Amino acid sequence: MTDIINNTGPLILTFFIGHLLYRIGFLTRDNADLFLKVFFYMAIPAVILLSIPKIPLTHELLYVPFLALLVFLGNLALALSCQRFLKLEPKTLGVFLIGAIIFNGAFAYPFILVSHGEQSMAYVYLFDFGNMIVTFSVAYYLACHYGQADQARKMISLKFLKSPPLLFLFLAIILNLCHIQIPEVGTNLLRIFSGLLTPMVMLSLGIYFNPRIVKAGALATVVGIQIIGGLVFVSLFVYLFGFHGMGRTVVLIMSVCPAAMTVLSYASMENLDKEFAASIVSYTTIISIFLIPLMIYLLD
Repeated sequence: MTDIINNTGPLILTFFIGHLLYRIGFLTRDNADLFLKVFFYMAIPAVILLSIPKIPLTHELLYVPFLALLVFLGNLALALSCQRFLKLEPKTLGVFLIGAIIFNGAFAYPFILVSHGEQSMAYVYLFDFGNMIVTFSVAYYLACHYGQADQARKMISLKFLKSPPLLFLFLAIILNLCHIQIPEVGTNLLRIFSGLLTPMVMLSLGIYFNPRIVKAGALATVVGIQIIGGLVFVSLFVYLFGFHGMGRTVVLIMSVCPAAMTVLSYASMENLDKEFAASIVSYTTIISIFLIPLMIYLLD
């Protein structure tokens, strides 16, 4: 237990430090956006190149993205069933559905990295890859369907295909299959960049955290689907697919990630219920920040 606290405690403290610095005006949302760009364009590619080229590509790894897609289908079915009883307005309903089906996989990156090391990150990225497919396809379609934006729809699928994490994921797989080793100077540079991952993610989430409760009944429902539904479906599929060892541990931890920041981005882009979106992201985040360390403790 002491090791769990020593490893994950600093991550939780960094989150609250980010929120405190935002409250006193030292950091702003613009700073958070910059931090997230550093995370997206530098830290993630670095950790991908440090982890995936070194591990054996097993059949279990290949199943991981499909596991995330199956969880999406389960959560979507739950959300569609529950929304009939909530009687939400279209702009709120769109956020409700999106919030139930896409998660912030990046939130778990620093927790899993410090607790299970670089080797575990292959499972993390491949599970999040399945989530990214849903994020840039079904979730964006729902945002457009329930929104009323007048601007032309962006070809967001092209943005997905050009994203650095995806491109570096393919590069890392090629390096793995060809047994190509990165020179020591390159490895040392990547380790410097990978060290940015934890502070960039946790500070940004702390800055964006908003404790205001909006539409309590719908909020409680979507939080339950996102957190509890995700855990139940992943547990079921882990059993059916026969996952074990590190793979089982990592995907179970990923199952309790909070709703994605993309929920708020899509709400803003497509004129949906932004206050409800902020509430979903904030409260799933605060639950996950304590639930993930607990999962790490129970699964170790």
